[in-house]
Amino acid sequence: MSTYSPEYLNVLNAYPENFARFITRIPGIATTTDRNAVIAALTPAHEAVLTEGGIEPKMLRRAQQVHGNKVALVGDIGCSYPVEGVDALFCGGKADCCLGIYVADCAAVWIYDTVGQSRALIHSGKAGTQQNIVGETLKSMYKVLGVQAADCIAVISPCIRPPHYEVDIVTMIKQELEEAGIAPQNIHDCGLDTAADLETFYSYRVEKGNTGRMLALFGRNPQAPEE
Repeated sequence: MSTYSPEYLNVLNAYPENFARFITRIPGIATTTDRNAVIAALTPAHEAVLTEGGIEPKMLRRAQQVHGNKVALVGDIGCSYPVEGVDALFCGGKADCCLGIYVADCAAVWIYDTVGQSRALIHSGKAGTQQNIVGETLKSMYKVLGVQAADCIAVISPCIRPPHYEVDIVTMIKQELEEAGIAPQNIHDCGLDTAADLETFYSYRVEKGNTGRMLALFGRNPQAPEE
């Protein structure tokens, strides 16, 4: 099985405590316009990637993803999932949970605090980006966990881009990350367009809604050596 650990995530996985993955199109899974049905069909393959990494699927934490800018702190125990009304999740560095965000043209954004090891995973499509979801996430991380943006690195996933989409959400996301305090050299864009490669990715726009969902994952690597 592929580990779904592409090169653009090396900047995160270079830290042994990190488990960062991006699960792309799963061969053999029929697509549908029913989001819940297609996610149910994809779940066994998605859970297999977690299990391969030593993470119990029950530790996956997901957001409802309503194209807003609300953020939630999650952990090893707590509320039911997906967390209602939010598009971004973050957790402390010692949490054993794994954050998960579904995308099919929108961007997933990983944020890692290299000092405290806190993690965030964000669903940033057109609407969320226009509402500065990444800035709101960094604000919440600072308020709740004392995370300094200057200590963070960010990675932007494959997503739809011009000329296949009229809005350049990646440029907006980069600008918002910088305005929040992340240094430009610590912002990493994979540069990949979901609409340009349907063999690898799902694209809601190109497939006119009859599509699947990719899954971004970010958690603590259970195989990392103890400090």
